[in-house]
Amino acid sequence: MADIPEKSVYYKRERRKFALITYLLTAIFLIVALLQWVLFSFVGILRLFFTLHYWVSCIFFGLGLVLLVFFIFFEALRFNKTVNWLFAVLIFECIVLGIAPLVARHYRYQFLFSFLIWTLALVIFILCGSFLPLDLTLDVVVLFVLAVVSIIGAIYFVMLYIVANVPYSFIIARAFIVISILMFVMYHAQIINGGRFAEMRTKDYFLAAIILFLDFLLLFLFSFQMAPKWSDLCDSEWKNNLVLFKETTTSRPILWWHTWTWSTEDSALKHSTEEYAP
Repeated sequence: MADIPEKSVYYKRERRKFALITYLLTAIFLIVALLQWVLFSFVGILRLFFTLHYWVSCIFFGLGLVLLVFFIFFEALRFNKTVNWLFAVLIFECIVLGIAPLVARHYRYQFLFSFLIWTLALVIFILCGSFLPLDLTLDVVVLFVLAVVSIIGAIYFVMLYIVANVPYSFIIARAFIVISILMFVMYHAQIINGGRFAEMRTKDYFLAAIILFLDFLLLFLFSFQMAPKWSDLCDSEWKNNLVLFKETTTSRPILWWHTWTWSTEDSALKHSTEEYAP
């Protein structure tokens, strides 16, 4: 019986250590990702490369997802100290490079503003999940049901946005998905901090940090809907269009043969090359 308090103290110390390492790694991931995306956005040669060769980033992003699946299902990769950090860095870099074409096309300062906003949202909901008295790890079914309802609602309003051109329907769809993601951010915070029905093992900090980084990425990706569509005739004034609070739904549907032509491709390429011309 005397060993129980000692085990309790040891458990709490290990959980605090695990949570601290996880949040520190997540912060490092966010900072390194921001620095790389700033380079892709502000350095003309890199911006032009990822704009014209977006397929390179598609390959990296797909490779990152494949590596992530292996990292999750093969525990030997996560607990081998000579391999786990390498896999974590490869997954992280593949995901960061995969986002490069989106960053290269976004308005620079709106991209930075969006990064700051979603980082704050991630931190706030991690804190909410940490201090929430409700054990979300015990009520996973509730999260699953709410996630399914959110997906159904999001798909419905996305279809209204695409097919019927309903104003602001994409914003409603985005709200459904964001609320679902934030609930899972709180769930992930609880399994990281421990003391709940379910928790992560204390040696799984690389996976935990990647999960939190992907939570942030799911939120951050919605920011690119406000980016200029260089292949779309409805966004011809892409350099001067303040789209932060502007509805991007067009007033009337564009004919299908006007959505992408050689002339619009040449125009987009002309815009991108003129900007970086000496």
